[in-house]
Amino acid sequence: MPVASMKDLKEREELKDRMTGQPGAGGSGDIPPEAMERPVDGERLPVMFHGIYHEKQIGALCAVHAMNNLVQARLFDEVTLADVARQLDRQEAALLGGEVGGVLAGELSGESANVRGDGFFSVQVIVTALQRAGLACSQLGGASARGPDERGFIFNRREHWFALRRVGRHWFDLNSTERAPTAMSQTHLDLFLTAHHEKGYSVFAVRGAYPDHALERDDAALERAVRACHDANGGVAGGGGGGAVHA
Repeated sequence: MPVASMKDLKEREELKDRMTGQPGAGGSGDIPPEAMERPVDGERLPVMFHGIYHEKQIGALCAVHAMNNLVQARLFDEVTLADVARQLDRQEAALLGGEVGGVLAGELSGESANVRGDGFFSVQVIVTALQRAGLACSQLGGASARGPDERGFIFNRREHWFALRRVGRHWFDLNSTERAPTAMSQTHLDLFLTAHHEKGYSVFAVRGAYPDHALERDDAALERAVRACHDANGGVAGGGGGGAVHA
């Protein structure tokens, strides 16, 4: 993946906004405004929902939440991702500037191209950390580009990340800004992917060796989890149906 600084990422998102007609988020930290309609407290709410692992938002750590929700376990944290970011900074600085007096050029400014002080991480950090866990990311050009046996996706727009994960035959929207997961069918998945592409989201299929999930060995418990998701979201599959778009 080409080297992209935080400035590059912001410029790309501003271009997407102009192309899709979506306004910038302005004072809300460039998180899509719909992501903040129902703020949640990730420090107080539980991470388990009827057997589905679902971290809720804490600060700007949505990338950490998205990755853990994707693998359905707490495998990643901000310290681990910060280490990855520093390693990438050094690699990129060596490529772009070499050493100045024994110090890599990119370290002279004290600024990272891959992590900010508030915990927001670049795409390269997420991709690299997932690769080290045995998972490969491939950016999709549209819903039709997905494979028939996908198990998970991560979405990014402006400064918000979230995950979609298949457990058994059901898909779950595990957005960290929501209080509960949203269950959806395979049919609704295509509508969901198309709607988010149209809104300017970058969508990555994540493929590889996912950890085993207990609900995939217990059909009855999985169906109870799906019903609980529907109840938590007003009794409607897909959080509103008809390809409803969440942040």
